[in-house]
Amino acid sequence: MRWVTSYKPHVDRCASAWLIKRFIDRDAVFEFVSKESNIPEGAVRFTFPRAELRPVEGVKTTFDILVEKYHLNDPIVLKIKEIIRDYEFNEEHIDRVRLKETLGICYILKGLEKTSKTDAETVSKALIVMDAFYATLRENMG
Repeated sequence: MRWVTSYKPHVDRCASAWLIKRFIDRDAVFEFVSKESNIPEGAVRFTFPRAELRPVEGVKTTFDILVEKYHLNDPIVLKIKEIIRDYEFNEEHIDRVRLKETLGICYILKGLEKTSKTDAETVSKALIVMDAFYATLRENMG
């Protein structure tokens, strides 16, 4: 399936792309467009105004919406959901971040765009980072 989102993915969209690829649609193909672009027929839009799969400011991240819509109950995914929400809701007030893992993983995800030539490269790197993070959390949560 084609999944379409806007240019320059950061924390929530990088983590959401990982969630989509690893738990929802292993064959997902991501496309990055401007918010004003026409979305191809049959594509799933996420993190766009009026899209079904979009954050609700101060309430839910796109990651939250995906977990709910697809009824994901993997305990590591649920922990990552908390971490992504912790960052997204506190990004402008970092001193309010409450989970010890939040800043490390989210700063890495945010920095991927700065070290990538394309949005596809950003997401490709995010998949590797999130796979490693998932594996470490799984080991630590035993």
